[in-house]
Amino acid sequence: MTTPRVSPIYVIAGFLGSGKTTLLKRALVHELDRGVKPAVLMNEFGEVDVDGSVLHEHLRSSDIELQTLLSGCICCDLSGEFSEKVGQLIQTSKGAPVFIETTGLADTGQVVMGVEKALAAQSSQKATGTLAAVIVIVDALQFMGLGTYWAASEHHLRHADTVVLNKLDQVDEKQADLVERRITAANPKARIIRAVHANVEVDRLFQTRMGTEPRLVTNGVIKDSAAGYQSGSVRITRSFDPELLEEWLRRFQRSVIRLKGFVKVAGQSGLQEVQWVMGSLSITPYAGSKQSQAKVVVIGRRVPWQRFLEGLERCLVRPKRQTKRWSRAKRGNA
Repeated sequence: MTTPRVSPIYVIAGFLGSGKTTLLKRALVHELDRGVKPAVLMNEFGEVDVDGSVLHEHLRSSDIELQTLLSGCICCDLSGEFSEKVGQLIQTSKGAPVFIETTGLADTGQVVMGVEKALAAQSSQKATGTLAAVIVIVDALQFMGLGTYWAASEHHLRHADTVVLNKLDQVDEKQADLVERRITAANPKARIIRAVHANVEVDRLFQTRMGTEPRLVTNGVIKDSAAGYQSGSVRITRSFDPELLEEWLRRFQRSVIRLKGFVKVAGQSGLQEVQWVMGSLSITPYAGSKQSQAKVVVIGRRVPWQRFLEGLERCLVRPKRQTKRWSRAKRGNA
């Protein structure tokens, strides 16, 4: 009798902008370097696949089986499709690792339940999988105020085997220690790895599960992990004035939690990757060649969308108008 191929499944979770995709890219490089062709399932709350576009720029992206789920959250409104996709990837990965990157609004416990549902359906198949680890990445700078934006910010830590405490270059040692104590209080069994730019020893992420709290849903009620959040996507043809963009986003700091995508910026050539997370804006050159359209995804709660988008348009650089130059003699004859 042939032994079924077992694919280890790694869930990478964390709030918007914490560094999930960066961590995922490092994990994929690790697997590719050792000759393994991993599978990836990425969930985007918006309808535009920004992170998937970034991932496709990897030099060996053809060796990665990439699936995406857009316009929703895999722990609630896409739960059925999510379990189905996981099952498909288990069959196609042939024992290689499967990585699941959740949207930043996902309830980690519900995601884990979706994985277990998919695994239960695969019990009679030639290939199956096992939940190897749940990895939650935490933004050390933003975590202390995260509860204002996301009530479940500490709850989802309870399902983590490993917590990557990221962006430590942006906080001092006192704040880093304070955040680590909060993580430990939420999940005393979790392994905590400190990091800058999600740069960790990937092998440490792949250690076996440590045993977390029971993954039960209280009274059988599935919570809406999106918690009232909405998303919108905008395709943009003109260049942004970066100062006007930052000023406008700061006006909506409490409602627009996340903006990401590819844009043109005045004074810069080519597309720029723009990232806005709870009051922090970064704009960096986009080196990829496959992404040709300028577009952004906006995620927020109680956003006055019409006013926000109208203001966003005012942040664009206006085309220079050609003005007529009249000579003094002509003006005198006018």
